[in-house]
Amino acid sequence: MEKFFKPYDCDLREYEARLASSREIWDDFSHEWSYSPFDEKIVILGGFALKGGNFKRAIERYAEERAETYRSRIHWVIFAYIWRMMMGKESQFENKPTADRIKRLEMDELLRLLSEELKMCVKRTTEFVYENRYKPNSTPGFKTYESWIVSDEYKYNDTILDTIEREHWRAFPDESFSSYLNKSKRWERNYCFF
Repeated sequence: MEKFFKPYDCDLREYEARLASSREIWDDFSHEWSYSPFDEKIVILGGFALKGGNFKRAIERYAEERAETYRSRIHWVIFAYIWRMMMGKESQFENKPTADRIKRLEMDELLRLLSEELKMCVKRTTEFVYENRYKPNSTPGFKTYESWIVSDEYKYNDTILDTIEREHWRAFPDESFSSYLNKSKRWERNYCFF
């Protein structure tokens, strides 16, 4: 039987504590990263977003106990989660205009984009699994399992990103366009945004 993903089954406070202590979720260079599939991590984050969790607080709690080396991966992992939801499983982000748009966001805006994409893309489904197919003289039947998926229904949809960018431009009308364009170069440096 294939694995069915589910968010954590706990209250919001415990959920935040779990995320705040998990290298498996925030550090793609750690050995813990390989403990679960990428889409399962997104489903777990989606459960937190759907419960109204505060990603900034969870990440700040995670970052306060980590060395700079480990914290420097957080924004890259967030970017990868967002990219998966916006572009699908197989898409690479090298030299793509949408990647630069995401990289130009302030950290609060990046976390808002993560949260909104999770709310839109993480969905609960019901899986029907055929059982008893190998037992002679048994009645075939189906079992149902609740499962959560990362939907590709909104792939290539940049509506949320567009809204966040427009709100940024309205909030900072004096920001020059050249400084706005250069914001994506911050990602070339090897330090932590949090």
